[in-house]
Amino acid sequence: MSHSADQDLNSQQHHLSTASYDLRITNLARFIYQLILTCHSGLDPESRKKKTGSPIGVGDDTLTFFDVGAGNGLFLKFFKNKGYNVSGIELEKELVFNMKKDPELKGVSISQADITKLKGKEGNDVVLASDVIEHIKDDKLAIAHLWSHVAPGGLMVITVPAHSHLYGKRDKMWGHYRRYDAEVLLERIQTSLCHPALDAGSRKNKTGSLDGEHSRTARDDKDYTIVFVTHWNIVGYFIYFLYEKILHQSINENMRYSNSIVSKIIRGALDGILKIEEIIGGLPLGLTLVAVVRKQR
Repeated sequence: MSHSADQDLNSQQHHLSTASYDLRITNLARFIYQLILTCHSGLDPESRKKKTGSPIGVGDDTLTFFDVGAGNGLFLKFFKNKGYNVSGIELEKELVFNMKKDPELKGVSISQADITKLKGKEGNDVVLASDVIEHIKDDKLAIAHLWSHVAPGGLMVITVPAHSHLYGKRDKMWGHYRRYDAEVLLERIQTSLCHPALDAGSRKNKTGSLDGEHSRTARDDKDYTIVFVTHWNIVGYFIYFLYEKILHQSINENMRYSNSIVSKIIRGALDGILKIEEIIGGLPLGLTLVAVVRKQR
């Protein structure tokens, strides 16, 4: 497909702001949610409900979720439905307007703000920046400000485009300063949190993720723990590589939105593969890199 509105980031965000489901974002939200539960069972609203006896989303003990770069509001909707008290910021004024008029986000605090200029007060159990920091020249400053919004015991979740060797015309068109290899993202996080590089003894498990128990043991004296770094969307990697590096063509994104029978079949197949990835918990290869960092109490 030639360069069209769907290939422009803002146009795509506007399109998705009217949707309740998207093949990529909905599956990524579900993947992130499972990682959160794996990393910290105390951040499960359902478990919190059983302990307190209060309905999900009610009471002072409600878990909070802060979406930085909320864009189309799909992450806010997903985590709100899971029982979190959600809020978010977005740089583009019109996208903020679209989210505020969305009936599914009624009552949700959404404001226009720039994360590089907004420090927090450690008030959120989960802080998410999905496909945000690659758009920011000073990504270390952005990560440091993200961290300031995380409450002690909470999690910072960052997703970015993976694999620097895939960087190309599409990234430039979408305003990406870079794509990330796992080691680079780790270095950015550790530098931003004012700590030395990852301990040499730390290792990765067979999924390409950090061995959580080992990393916790190695860094118990620090105020953070990188509990998970993994890739997601392995099929997307090969599709992206084919179009960007071999065919040198734009990717046809109509499949994400089309109601044609072929598109529905393809979406169904991809949805099944992404659900398998969710069960596995991550793979060594994928189009997106996901990092989860816990702030120690």
